[in-house]
Amino acid sequence: MFLSNIKNILLYYDYQPLLFFWVVSDIFNNMFLWTSYGYWCELGQANTYFLYIAFFIASIFILCCINNLKRLSTAVTLYLLIYLYSTIRYLLNIYGGDVGFEVMDFKNLFITLWYFVLWVWILVKLKNEHLHKKIKNGG
Repeated sequence: MFLSNIKNILLYYDYQPLLFFWVVSDIFNNMFLWTSYGYWCELGQANTYFLYIAFFIASIFILCCINNLKRLSTAVTLYLLIYLYSTIRYLLNIYGGDVGFEVMDFKNLFITLWYFVLWVWILVKLKNEHLHKKIKNGG
């Protein structure tokens, strides 16, 4: 019964409220707002600052397009591409580093995979809803 209800929620309920609160949280939690370029330069990760700017812009784009399915799916796709880039960058950093793979890396990659699946699910729901509305309106 419980799993059936979870399945129904995932399949049939709207995702926009979740997406709205998630993206607003993502915006306020973005390190671009709370750090400076100099901070990241001191850590030897100057490009990370620009990655946070890209996530910030993508989140603002999602928020601005939340009522337009076609643009929203483009915004979510952009966010997913940035996410994929940052994950690949993280993996290359692990393999290029001196320490190697640690337990914390497994945790980080598991969480990254979880969020990636969540974003892909949202994108599929967006595309599906857009297709249904297009069919319903006759093209």
